[in-house]
Formats: sequence, C-alpha cells, structure tokens
Amino acid sequence: MGTGFLYPGQGSQTQEMLRDIPQVYFERLAQATGYQLKENPAAMAQDTVYIQLALLTKAAYYTDQVKEANVFPDFVAGHSIGAFCAAMACDSLSFENAASLVYHRATLMKQAYPADYAMGVIVGLTRTEAEMAVVSSFDPTYPVYLSNENCPMQHTISGHVKGLAQTLAAAKTYHAQTAKLLAVPVPSHCALMDETVTKFAPFMQTVMIDIPSCLYLKNTDGRSTMDPEEVRKDLLYNIAQPVQWNKMMEVLQELGMDCSFEFPPGNTLTKLIHAKFGENNGIRTINLDQHGIDDALFLYQKWR
Repeated sequence: MGTGFLYPGQGSQTQEMLRDIPQVYFERLAQATGYQLKENPAAMAQDTVYIQLALLTKAAYYTDQVKEANVFPDFVAGHSIGAFCAAMACDSLSFENAASLVYHRATLMKQAYPADYAMGVIVGLTRTEAEMAVVSSFDPTYPVYLSNENCPMQHTISGHVKGLAQTLAAAKTYHAQTAKLLAVPVPSHCALMDETVTKFAPFMQTVMIDIPSCLYLKNTDGRSTMDPEEVRKDLLYNIAQPVQWNKMMEVLQELGMDCSFEFPPGNTLTKLIHAKFGENNGIRTINLDQHGIDDALFLYQKWR
C-alpha cells in the first residue's frame, strides 16, 4: 500500500495562494530565475509565467512542510505544470532547477500565444462525444483541439477563444453537464504547442534529473517510472500532449495507493478521484487546502 503526493495544474490558482509562503522561497525563486514573484491579482488571472511559478513555489513550500513531518511519498503525480512539482517531490529536481525550467517553459508558452488563446473543460460527455463536439465545430481560422482526459467524463479542450466558444456551445448540444472556459491563458496540451516543445528542448538538457526517490507518474502515457530520462521526456513533451490523468489514477490504484495528499491550491484532483472511483473507494484523500498542515498530518497518522 502507499501514499501519493498529487499536484494540480493551471486553473487551480487563487488570488490568496501566495500569502502564507515564507519570503525565503521568493528569494530562492528570484535567484534561480531573476523573476520577482509578488502578489498581483491581474497576473494571477492572465499571465501564465506568473501562474506557473506561483504554483511551483506553493508546492515547494507545502512539500517541504509535509516532508519535515517525516511523511514521504511512495508515488508522485502532477497535472501539467504540476509534473514539475512532482519531480521536486521525488527528488529528481531541486526547487532552483525546477524554477529555472518552469520559467523558460512558461515564457515560451506565453511568447507563442500572448493573447486570444485558452482552455476549456467539458464535463458529462465521454471522450468520443467530446471529440465529436470538437470535430463538428472545428474552424481552422480559430482552431480547437481535444486535450486532457481528467476522468472518464471530464475532458479539456485547447485553442482560440472564439473557437472554444463554438466548441463549448456544441458540447452543450450533446448534453454536457458543464462546458466552460478555464483560467488557463494558453492552449496547452495540443498540437498548437509543438513548436514550443522544440524551443524548450535545449533548456531541458541544461539540468541534471536525478533518479526519483519513488515512482513518478507520467503525464504523457499515464505509466510509472523511476528512470530520470523518462522523467525528462515527460516534462518536455507534456506541453503539447494531452495529460492522461485518468490513466494515471488507474495506475496509482493498481499500484496500491490507498492515501493521497492533494497539495494546494484547490481540491480539483480530490474531486477527480471521487468522480472516477466513488468516495468509498479504498483511497483516503487528504486535501491540504481544506484540512491545513496540522490536521492533514493528524489524519495521516491516524489512518496509518
């Protein structure tokens, strides 16, 4: 049996999420990247560089807090930018190296699509139905692609905001429960990011990826690995490939994950576990945003 550390991606950010992080983390981030991360509501809403670095810094602080209490993962999994947080949690990347990579990753993504592109989510349709909604509404002037598979009945789409509006409207004609835009200001995890992968590849070769201290779940195919080069490839190619979160959760269940820590911000990943497996599924879920550090650690020790 085992414990999984789970890290969310863009769209989970909140305006208050940086307020509890000690100043030393911002100083370390600035030393690694030259970027001054300060509370900025406008940037948190629409600047992917700011959002991705904020998520990474939040994860670094909370992961350190949990590990200082002698709680360590048997498995790590991160959604999109959360994969870099997972790579930190399994000791494949230092915070400084992860910050440098994320800074360049996010900067390239922003340069490729500085405006008018985003992501949306469709809930209540199968993957096939979601793909039909994309195909039936596709406009090459405003391209949209089916991207992440979060659980069997939740999928994301990525593309131009005008095309997204058309596709989300089409999804509702297929009786989607929810079809809406996400707070993600770039069209991640689709062919629109192929050129960004090419440009990011040299940066991925500049850092050492250490052997993971536990199993790392890959975004690109859902499988687990302890091969540092597989981790490197996953961090590179997940920019333009759909996140296989549904498969990742299936693999974690098969591997014996019976307790999950969802790191801040939000509770999206906990909800996805419940949506996929049901609430009484043999996986105890701990949400650090909901429970706080002290109560989360108390629950963990009680359940263990």
